[in-house]
Amino acid sequence: MFDQKIDTILMAMFPVGELRASIPIAIHILKLDWSNALFYSLIGNSLITLMLLYLIDFLKIDRIKYFFTKIIGNFIPIIATVFIKWENSSLRKSKKLKRWGYIGLMFFVSVPLPITGAWTAVLIAGILEFKPFKSFLSITFGLIISGSIITYLSVYVPNFLGY
Repeated sequence: MFDQKIDTILMAMFPVGELRASIPIAIHILKLDWSNALFYSLIGNSLITLMLLYLIDFLKIDRIKYFFTKIIGNFIPIIATVFIKWENSSLRKSKKLKRWGYIGLMFFVSVPLPITGAWTAVLIAGILEFKPFKSFLSITFGLIISGSIITYLSVYVPNFLGY
C-alpha cells in the first residue's frame, strides 16, 4: 500500500499528465481508494508546484530561458524547441490571465484539460511576476477543483459504462 501512495505522488509530479493522469491510474491500476488517489495526487502536484514557484522566483524566468535555449539547447536542440513552444503557449495564456490575477490562475488550473496544469500555471506566474506563495495557494485551489472533477469522472464514468 505504501508503494502505491509513493507512486501516485511521483506520477502527480511529472509535467505530462500531472494529477489528471495520476488519479485514474491510482484508482484503476494501483487499486487505491478514490480518496487516497485524490489526496496523494494533490500532495505530489502541490509539492512540485511549491518547489518550482520558489525556484523560478529565485532564478528568474530570463535565466531559466537562457539555460534551456542556449546552454542545454546547444547539446540537445529538441529541449530548446520544446521549451520555446511551451513558453510561447504560456505567454499567450498569460496575457488573458493578467487581468484576472490570482483568481484567473486558479480557474486556469481548475479546468481539467491538457496544458492547463500546475506546471504551465507556474510558468505563467513566473512570466507575470506573481508572488510565489499567493500563486501556490491559487494553483493549489485550482488543483483541488480539477482533482475533484477527475476523481468524480474516474469513479463514476466506468460504472456508468458498465465496467
